[in-house]
Amino acid sequence: MFHELFPLKILQVIETLEIYLVYLIEGFYFEMRTTRLRRLIQSLAYFINLFLLIFTLLISCLFPTFAQSFTNSELPENTLISDNNTPMFRRGNLNVSPVFLSGKMLGTIPSFVELRTDNDILESIYDASTRSYILHSKLVNVLENMLRYTREIVPQNIGLEQQEKILEEQLITSVDEQKGITVVLVSFPKENLPEVLFSVTQADIERPRLGGSQPFQIADNVATRAKSDLIQAWKERQTPHLLSQAQQALLILTALIGANFCLSRGQKWLFAKQNNLDEFFLNSEDKASQDQIVDQLKSWRGMEVTELQFQNFSMSPKSNLNALYRSVLFWTQWLVWLLGIGYLCSLFYWSRPFSNWILGVTIRGTWAGSVVPSWAPIDWLISLGRQATLGTPLLMLVLVLTSRLAIKIGDVLCEYLAQKSSERQLQQRLTIRSRTLSKMFKDWLRTIIYLLLGSAIVYHLHELGSINQSVAFFFGFFGFAISLASQSLLKDLIAGVIILWEDQYAVGDTVKIGDQNGSVEKISLRATQLRNLNGELITIPNGSIGVVQNLSSDWSQVNYAIEVSYEADVDHTLEVIDNVVQQLYSDPAWHEKIIKKPEILGIDKIAHTGILIRLLIRTRPLEQWSVEREYSRRLKKAFDENNIEIGIPKLQLKSNSNP
Repeated sequence: MFHELFPLKILQVIETLEIYLVYLIEGFYFEMRTTRLRRLIQSLAYFINLFLLIFTLLISCLFPTFAQSFTNSELPENTLISDNNTPMFRRGNLNVSPVFLSGKMLGTIPSFVELRTDNDILESIYDASTRSYILHSKLVNVLENMLRYTREIVPQNIGLEQQEKILEEQLITSVDEQKGITVVLVSFPKENLPEVLFSVTQADIERPRLGGSQPFQIADNVATRAKSDLIQAWKERQTPHLLSQAQQALLILTALIGANFCLSRGQKWLFAKQNNLDEFFLNSEDKASQDQIVDQLKSWRGMEVTELQFQNFSMSPKSNLNALYRSVLFWTQWLVWLLGIGYLCSLFYWSRPFSNWILGVTIRGTWAGSVVPSWAPIDWLISLGRQATLGTPLLMLVLVLTSRLAIKIGDVLCEYLAQKSSERQLQQRLTIRSRTLSKMFKDWLRTIIYLLLGSAIVYHLHELGSINQSVAFFFGFFGFAISLASQSLLKDLIAGVIILWEDQYAVGDTVKIGDQNGSVEKISLRATQLRNLNGELITIPNGSIGVVQNLSSDWSQVNYAIEVSYEADVDHTLEVIDNVVQQLYSDPAWHEKIIKKPEILGIDKIAHTGILIRLLIRTRPLEQWSVEREYSRRLKKAFDENNIEIGIPKLQLKSNSNP
């Protein structure tokens, strides 16, 4: 993010790879049902993250040294330096950039939004980011001279306080006017010729400030602040200060380990709770408890509940809520470690640039002459990103964390609304549809969140300059190729939306699609999955679905036809058939399944095979087959008792020969 941490391109690749690996691992980790596999995935996640973190730290620790070692801070005349890594913030007609020394922000420096090239001051043609870069390079040169002076000239047998006094005497900052321009001069040691450290521009004068806007006042404040900051940067490199910071870092690291332990224990407890919930519904010993719950649902709602619908009704809300809690703890663990590492790195001068890269920077607590201690992540939230930036790793983690939690919260809300809707519905059809729509809303939510996440990552990489013209052309060509290849997919998606909108079928329905029939197990925007009587799982793309026969929508019906012998007494046969069906209707065990009084249509056909009699029995969805089987069993016994024969084809032979 900053010029003190290079190479930026390598770090962007590392951080993007790390975030996507962690994102995928977390997704698989919560879907694993085997404890051994979960432990393997967890260990793999830790090892990958540790490797990428160490690799990133090694690169980050090498390049700040190079970035702070400028052999020549003099700039060729009329040379415009472009440094896109230092952020600029908009304040009215000014752009403001922070100024760093060893990763510590000393203050901010402004420039006009529209640069003025007609000014005699060379710095007026530079933007705020470039001015910050120039000032930083000059301060680094002075600081290196101070360190070299203390090593080679100052006696080593004197204390740090005496060394500090010597440096204060040798470091001279002054204010002067050159060619009508107010400048800040610096020289170290004092025998050296002073060089220009800072020039007061019109942007500095027009910038709102508390201490006045006179050029000499501005320059005097800069000179005083530069001297104190250089002395402080020298003190931060001394052993006593480093030991004090190391003690503080040890305490913070201990707290991080304790917080990580608590979060890990919480995740293990939730995993154990989820396993107990799964075993309750999958263990055959608890079959009686499941049947009892099903009976309660039947009596409470007056409807039939299939095994698949019962599992969705009972397990989904609890499982999704458990998954939400686990996801919160999982990503909180990552967030705590990232924030903790960023804060630990801010304690030492050599790792402070890495802290800025992780956490970001803020100018919310800065004025022209002072800097109020603040924290970039909090200021980013308060100012909504206008006065602070998030570091790239933290921003990526926040994006992934937000997307994962949004998915989990969406799952919980969809299941909650579906359950509440089911409780208010008196019709089974509306209940089944609410559960199906709940699953579809989850799919849509995931699709939208993935698109937003990808767009945010691409936009951030574009802002960092990682996407050049060739990369953009490649993505454009790749998107065009994908659009051509996904025409059938688009057709399936549109057909899936129409199926749901028209409520052609839902999960748990028994349907016939073309020459395939079975129970609907899953409906997605792309395809429908059926399970037939042979146990085969049939996947049908939604775009290829034409005529659909729903055998369980709202209610079902037994279209019962029986053919009796031509010689049978029709009135007596109709009476027997009616008595049997009325007894079935009056039976308490079958009365709940038959929702309407059976209707005997009468004689439907007379043929050489016999007399066809038809009756209709309306049942609850998916109960027509069990009712038909029971009625056939009872009717067979009644026909045997009343000597009623079934119609059979007859062949009558006539002979014309005389006896």
